[in-house]
Amino acid sequence: MRYLLISILCISVFSCKVATVENFTESEVKSGDQVVNPYFSSETIDYVYKSDISVYGNEFSGILILKKIAPQKHRIVFTSQFGSTFFDIEIDSESYKIHSIIEQLDRKIILNTLIKDFTLLVKEKGMAVQRYHNDTYNVLKNEKGKYSNYYFYNLSDQKLDKIVNTTKRKEKVIVLFNDIAEDHLANNISIDHKNIRLNIELNFLKK
Repeated sequence: MRYLLISILCISVFSCKVATVENFTESEVKSGDQVVNPYFSSETIDYVYKSDISVYGNEFSGILILKKIAPQKHRIVFTSQFGSTFFDIEIDSESYKIHSIIEQLDRKIILNTLIKDFTLLVKEKGMAVQRYHNDTYNVLKNEKGKYSNYYFYNLSDQKLDKIVNTTKRKEKVIVLFNDIAEDHLANNISIDHKNIRLNIELNFLKK
């Protein structure tokens, strides 16, 4: 009976390890370890991207402008090529404000997902609770409520390549940062959802 309980406990512990870091080695978290995302941290830059957002079969293309307007606060405006506003949202770490949004996107599941996506995208810092590594990446884990965010830093240049948002067992969202410039600018960003039909592609235009 004792061995059965030990076996069940071991299975339970190992089955809870999310696939994101399944083949990584866990290492000790250092004092002061933080996740850091520098890509939208400047208050002097208007980050302008060509954007394609796919939502449950509906396609929206246009220009996305991200602007840091205060510490921990960003304003995000998505317009069509002709200047019509799809949405205009203000977010910080704990709240958001909708200035405007079109009816097709003003649905609870879509709006909540967009808020979570862009909050994750622009979050600059957070406490690291676990650390992992392999031959390519250092990974720092940050927790928020029932979700975890894994930040992948490339060992070759220490740049943030990827953020993976998960529950205890499943990956929910993958954010990829590609073609990183020396001034902490991600020229291409993709946000891919694993459980719903919502994806975002951003290609840098100017700052």
